[in-house]
Amino acid sequence: MEAKRVKSHVSFFFLPPPHFLPLFLPPYPLSYPSPLSVKVRLCSRCHSNKSQQNVMGSDSWPPKFKEFFYIPNIIDYLRVVALVWAMRESGEGSEWHFVTWYAISYLLDMIDGEAARYFDQCSKLGYYLDMVIDRISTIVASAKAMGYLSPFSAMALLVTTVIVEIIAHGVVMYYGEVLGIHQKKMGFDYYLVNLYLGSKAGLGFGCVCYEAFLLSIILQMPLWVNLLFFPGFAFRTAACTVRLYACMYLDTTIHSE
Repeated sequence: MEAKRVKSHVSFFFLPPPHFLPLFLPPYPLSYPSPLSVKVRLCSRCHSNKSQQNVMGSDSWPPKFKEFFYIPNIIDYLRVVALVWAMRESGEGSEWHFVTWYAISYLLDMIDGEAARYFDQCSKLGYYLDMVIDRISTIVASAKAMGYLSPFSAMALLVTTVIVEIIAHGVVMYYGEVLGIHQKKMGFDYYLVNLYLGSKAGLGFGCVCYEAFLLSIILQMPLWVNLLFFPGFAFRTAACTVRLYACMYLDTTIHSE
């Protein structure tokens, strides 16, 4: 068994190494093996031992024909239908139509993972569907919200969307697919990332508030409602940015026979 060090492929941003991050982002003291030593990337939907075995056994591409009809994947197809229906109407009075169908799509996203674990139907196809539809959904909501903001605020939201939904998640998916590292393990040694991804409470707070903040803008709700959800929006944005920062200088151990 031979191990070699491979430097990050995205260090071309020429930023200082992660240990120069501000003090409010100290390395998190982990009591378990470093996530960078993970050898097998597993489907983000599945965490039980039995599910892990199933994913490792079906981690192939192209997907098998039967995988297209897995229940969690069918749920993802319904998410797409709900999202398309949400965008069907435009103009004055269409805000509630959009928010209602977008919320239905988001609720379906909350149950597809549970369905995958319950029916032991994890697959790489499901992993791709979940990741891609998540990104498209949030980008659509962000684009819709920009139409209700001032030019400066719209530009700030555009930059945030590009960093969080396109660059950060794109880099994470690249490392997951090319280097075989679980996407939820990247940057876990940073406190903010661990706080976000280390528990269902942190993940739920960040994701729900992020979406709710966008929808409150679309519905043109009072400022205090926007401010109510903004901390979670900022929390998720900061955590994803820090994770991207960590990935830029990520050294991974690749084991080869």
